[in-house]
Amino acid sequence: MHVVVASNPTARFGRSEPVGALVAARIADLGHRVEHVVAVDFAGQLEQTRFAMIQADVLVVVGGDGMVHLGVNIVGGTSKRLVVVPSGSGNDFARTLELGSTGTVIDSLEAILAGEPDRVDLVRIEHPDGVTLAAGIVSVGFDADVNVRSFRFTRVPSRIRYQAAILATVLRPRHRTFRVRLDGGAERSWRTLVAAISNNRSFGGGIPIAPGADLRDGRLTAVFADELSYPRFLWLLGKVLRGRHEADSRVHIVDCESAEIASDETVIVCADGEIVGRLPVRCSVMPGALQVLHRR
Repeated sequence: MHVVVASNPTARFGRSEPVGALVAARIADLGHRVEHVVAVDFAGQLEQTRFAMIQADVLVVVGGDGMVHLGVNIVGGTSKRLVVVPSGSGNDFARTLELGSTGTVIDSLEAILAGEPDRVDLVRIEHPDGVTLAAGIVSVGFDADVNVRSFRFTRVPSRIRYQAAILATVLRPRHRTFRVRLDGGAERSWRTLVAAISNNRSFGGGIPIAPGADLRDGRLTAVFADELSYPRFLWLLGKVLRGRHEADSRVHIVDCESAEIASDETVIVCADGEIVGRLPVRCSVMPGALQVLHRR
């Protein structure tokens, strides 16, 4: 089997040895042909890994949700399979699939590579700069602002960077007005802080923005909140962090197959914790579009 290992160079096992090198060596010891791709930035990693995968069968991504995002934009919608070795700061996709710890996945690589794939849904995001696929959450509200700010916190340790960005964004939350159309229905104007289209149920290292979302149901989950005063926003944020916001009348959670979002403002769009473009976007579900190999 021809396997490409793409790893985040900052991901380390036991905070000492790079995980990607360990994974590549383990797979080579199993008798497979291995190429290990490491790049200093996401764009370079994407380009080099996509080229390496032309002749390969399986892509192994080593890192967090950002590396999953890279992986689905290479093998999503194809017959090639993805293996995730979770070693990032968030690991929401890995947590949902119950992949286990970094060491557990490494120890199970022989069985994983010999197994049958699990098919999960993806999100197709059409935006002004092209088309991007995502595995988890597409965000344009408060959570997108957190993501953008976290990229600027380069001096903050990666394991707490997202939490630090949340705290900083809470101090100056920003309402935006969106035009939203679900499943081609009537357009609705929404002024809100919280706006997300979810395939996975959590983001940001376990924040359950869409507790009822399912990676295998062929549906997306749209989450929007009403316009809120600052004290009510803080109250609602506390509920969201605990996954107790579904029953709140100020939160609207709707299952759909497609969602269109536009705004008169320039709004950054994030997916899987990565910046993918700007509004307007059309998000649509791709049922069973990703083949994932993992322990059952």
